[in-house]
Amino acid sequence: MTLNKFSVSAHLDYSPESIDSFISFCEGLIAHITDDAGARYLLKNAVDELTVNAMEHGYLKQPGEIKVSIEHQEGKIYLEIADQGIGINPSAVRMDREARTEEDLKPGGWAMAILNRISNGISIRTNHPRGAIVSLSIPIPFNP
Repeated sequence: MTLNKFSVSAHLDYSPESIDSFISFCEGLIAHITDDAGARYLLKNAVDELTVNAMEHGYLKQPGEIKVSIEHQEGKIYLEIADQGIGINPSAVRMDREARTEEDLKPGGWAMAILNRISNGISIRTNHPRGAIVSLSIPIPFNP
């Protein structure tokens, strides 16, 4: 079986068990969206990083709703993660970060910059009436 599209949402507690369970569920679905190992790896990592970011920054480590949508169209896979948290100012996200020394790696906030580089770019927009939607696409076959 190959899925062309799925969307799943859940109310998560800010706990490792709740977040890990949701991410594992999404990973099971991702395995049916493409047989491209590189794309699956990127999608799994993106879902993990963006879900944790939404729970930590969007919901300030409180319970909240997360929605993951993935669609495989000819030549590309689209990923979208939405929350109803406090939102994010897209201009505050540094997509151009570079690490030249070990010290550069110490401050957090690398997920978006890394995902932006290895995908076709990240889009961040408001999820009305509140929250954020982060989306990205990757080419298939995926060649980082």
